[in-house]
Amino acid sequence: MEAALVADLLSEHGLPLEGDGRSDELIMETAWAANQGRPFYVVRDWLLLDIMVPSDVEDELESNGLQPTVVFASTVLYDSRAEGPRAGAVRSSFLRALDGFIFESMTTTFILAGPGIRKHVSLPALLALENP
Repeated sequence: MEAALVADLLSEHGLPLEGDGRSDELIMETAWAANQGRPFYVVRDWLLLDIMVPSDVEDELESNGLQPTVVFASTVLYDSRAEGPRAGAVRSSFLRALDGFIFESMTTTFILAGPGIRKHVSLPALLALENP
C-alpha cells in the first residue's frame, strides 16, 4: 500500500510549473544575496505538494500563518548550510510564503530551479514518503 502511495506521489502527473530558468551559478549567487543569514536550498526536480488535511488542521495551520503545502525535491544543487551540493532528496516543512519560484517555510527558503510539478496528495502519501 505505501509503495503505491509513494509511486503515485512521485509520478509526473500534476500541473507543470516553471521555476527559475537561469543558470545554476546565477541562481546561487542571487540566493546568497537575497537570503543573508537565512538557510536556503537551490533545488531541481521538485514537486509542490498541496496536502489534503482535515479542516481543523488547515485552520490551525492558517492561524499560524502557514498553508498545507510542502516542497519535495530529489536534487539539491546547493545547501547553504553545507556550502555546496547535498546528496539525496529534501522535503520542506509547511509553506509560509510562495513568491514565484521562491518557497519559504518557517525556517528555510527553497529556490525552485527549472521545471517542476504541483499536485494534491493525501497526508498518508506524504507520510509514506518519509517511511520507505
